[in-house]
Amino acid sequence: KLVQDGMLKDIYPQLSLAAEIFLIAPISTATVERDFSTMNHILTKLRNRLTTKHVDQLMRISMEGTNTLNEEMKDEIINYWKKVKPRRLAV
Repeated sequence: KLVQDGMLKDIYPQLSLAAEIFLIAPISTATVERDFSTMNHILTKLRNRLTTKHVDQLMRISMEGTNTLNEEMKDEIINYWKKVKPRRLAV
């Protein structure tokens, strides 16, 4: 009740800040582990030279799905990859 009324914030500002940080911190690391797993699926031996920006974009698409992309963004992505010169794969 004291925390809800804000009385403790006036008396103990640093302690109340620590309590707020503690209450919003995630309880498990499952989401972080899931993100690293997604990144490991994206970054393979054949794709080890991706820039941070490209990895970020691929992870967003992988986690959120292509439904979040509007048609303009999809066309931009397709046009970008059409312009990139073909590469040989070292097998």
